[in-house]
Amino acid sequence: MLLIRHNQAFWDTTVGQQILTLDLIYRKISDAQRTFIDSASQHGIELACPSGCGKCCHGFMPDVLPIEADYIAYYLLSNSKVFSAAEAPSLQIASSAENPSPCPFHDPDRPGENCRIYPARPLVCRLFGYSAIKDKNNRLSYRLCRYMPAPQGLDARILDQDTIISKVGALPPLMTDFAMEVLSLDPSQAAERKPLIEAIRPALARIGTTLQYCPEPNAA
Repeated sequence: MLLIRHNQAFWDTTVGQQILTLDLIYRKISDAQRTFIDSASQHGIELACPSGCGKCCHGFMPDVLPIEADYIAYYLLSNSKVFSAAEAPSLQIASSAENPSPCPFHDPDRPGENCRIYPARPLVCRLFGYSAIKDKNNRLSYRLCRYMPAPQGLDARILDQDTIISKVGALPPLMTDFAMEVLSLDPSQAAERKPLIEAIRPALARIGTTLQYCPEPNAA
């Protein structure tokens, strides 16, 4: 989630309002996932990623809506320790033998903290591993990540809704619900989803320009 900075003029803009609303959605996801994980723990089931894993990033480039890219751009431009604006022209697909992720924000030299934009990561990255889909009967289905150790107390890696309730005691967040909630911020963006590497440069330009016209009160 974001460290909210800048003056009210920025947050009064359309994009500022959308970023704030998206931040609230992301907080709801985090709360729902925490409830799910804590409930599992109370039932003797420990759901956790392997220490230092990061394999969900390997070979994967997230697709994002413009508002998701704007959220990331705001995070980057507000955190000079994470990202220098001078880096923008050099952002590129980074996949190699040493770095198996094509995402420009994946850092192979930080095991367990590979994502440079983790607090601002896109929706799909937030939901992975700790969210549910609906099965053909329109009921929730939860699948453990293939890299996640099988917890004691679970006999299967794919759980139907009844099993989730009986074994875990709480349902994970539903992926499609939050995807629709994010899209509802601006339905006109539905056809504008792009790979992050393509979406981030124009987002940096948009947010950078908006911040220029909404300076801090003491920046004169």
